[in-house]
Amino acid sequence: MKLKKIVNPLLYIVLFYLIVTFILFPIINTFGTTIQSDSGGISSEQYRIFFSINTNRVALKNTFLVGISTVICCMAVGVFMAFFTEYFKIGFQKGINILLLTPFVLPGVMIVIAFIQLYSDTGIINQFLKISFDLKQVPIKLSGFKGIIFVHAFTQYVYFYINTSIALKFLDYSTIESARGLGATKFQVFKDIIFPHILPALLTSGFMTFATGISSFSAPYLIGGGYRMMSTQILQSKMNNQMQMASTQVMILMIISMITMLLYGFYSKQDTSSSYIKNKRVKKVKIENKFLNFLVHFLGYVIILLIVVPIIGIIILSFVDSSSWMMKIFPDKFGLDNYRRIFLQRRILGPVKNSLKMSVIAATIATLVAMVSSYLILNTRGIKPKLLNFFILLPMAIPASTLGVNLITAFNKKRILLLNNSLVGTYSILPIAYIIATITIVSRSTYTAFSNFNREYEFASRNLGAGRGQTFKWIFVPIVSSGIISGFSLAFMRSLGEYTISALLYGVHNRPVSIAMVNALHDFDVGISMAYGAIIIFLGMIFLGILMRQKHGNGSIVN
Repeated sequence: MKLKKIVNPLLYIVLFYLIVTFILFPIINTFGTTIQSDSGGISSEQYRIFFSINTNRVALKNTFLVGISTVICCMAVGVFMAFFTEYFKIGFQKGINILLLTPFVLPGVMIVIAFIQLYSDTGIINQFLKISFDLKQVPIKLSGFKGIIFVHAFTQYVYFYINTSIALKFLDYSTIESARGLGATKFQVFKDIIFPHILPALLTSGFMTFATGISSFSAPYLIGGGYRMMSTQILQSKMNNQMQMASTQVMILMIISMITMLLYGFYSKQDTSSSYIKNKRVKKVKIENKFLNFLVHFLGYVIILLIVVPIIGIIILSFVDSSSWMMKIFPDKFGLDNYRRIFLQRRILGPVKNSLKMSVIAATIATLVAMVSSYLILNTRGIKPKLLNFFILLPMAIPASTLGVNLITAFNKKRILLLNNSLVGTYSILPIAYIIATITIVSRSTYTAFSNFNREYEFASRNLGAGRGQTFKWIFVPIVSSGIISGFSLAFMRSLGEYTISALLYGVHNRPVSIAMVNALHDFDVGISMAYGAIIIFLGMIFLGILMRQKHGNGSIVN
């Protein structure tokens, strides 16, 4: 007990130092930059300038439009696929479920690049359709607003899919049977029983999807075709060295995101699906109408195809000879040269090694911080654990582009908080950014595992003569390990292919694989770009397998 009184305060001191230094101070510093006048006083001039510039107003309007449209399209895809796999009778459900979860562990930039190679004006699928049907123009226009929403719809649907699937699993089928026994139609059953049950999941998924939609960078930057959004405007301002305007854009985007996440936090408390007692498992419904059955299956498999084709495309194109493809419409030379170049040439292998090293560092530290914070939140009382919980969840409301600019403006010069050191231009700034970006999702996974631990096991172990160390090693760790491993895996994969933060913060010595992919694409070395992507897919499949094997705690890897 005496040791706990010494250790717990020390742990709080370390955690609050890290929170103040790397989360709160950058936010406060960025806000201070936006209200600083040329004379050294306080002014709201930058905000007035922001709204007086037409391009900023257009970017803000477009950001809201993309966010709302992303929610609508992702809800259509995610909810339909949740019913397709959990409510209707279909084959190969486990395999389909794994395929539908792949966007959750694969980097968005990689999928965007794959869409470009397949659906752009010179893309393989577009050219194939043009030649096959003797068209004057390519049939698919994957650029601008429509291109962004198309990519978002088949990459960001996962929140709706996962949360709706979980809600359906916890639906008590006896209520449906009772309603049907009383003469309720199928529509009435859906309206009065199923829809109210999944509504909290839809609301929380909607807010989360809106937050990811408005902060999206890869799709607007690579296929937007000049379509302005706040995330791309921030990068533009940073590249033009207009850091005060970039800071202002950051604060406006962060305020929108924070309001969204506050609403998410409020409605997530209304989602009591995890506390339902499953009286009777939902019976899979067989669609009797042959045409409707065909239509549902057709739409389901088309959506799966649209999700899987980019992944297959990356793997196939990773073997292509880029030099031979430049002179032809379709690639016809394949081999292992791209992989040989990556693994035999230090310069090309460097980004892979950098990303692996930084991802391991970030995932390890994020997991350690999550474990310590979860322990303190659950085992101490007062205002400190509540503040700690709030600050651990705060990074979830900070868009990636915002986080990058926050760190630049905060640590572009020596700071006392860093013992009179600066971070910009150093190797460590990217791992630190990755830790901040992933700490919330790791903490949620770890917190769930810790909170579900039954203390009676600990008491029984101690009563049987086991010491604290033995109890921790043989009882506590095996039970909570699934949550810890899941959190680490998610942090690793999110960091491995992170593009938005990397584009703002990377330097010569820590160039990550996501930047190397995009640079190779710009250099018309498609084979190397796709080979990088195939390596990430291979790692993603490994970690997705790890996630699928773990016990889900509350049943979700996003809640």
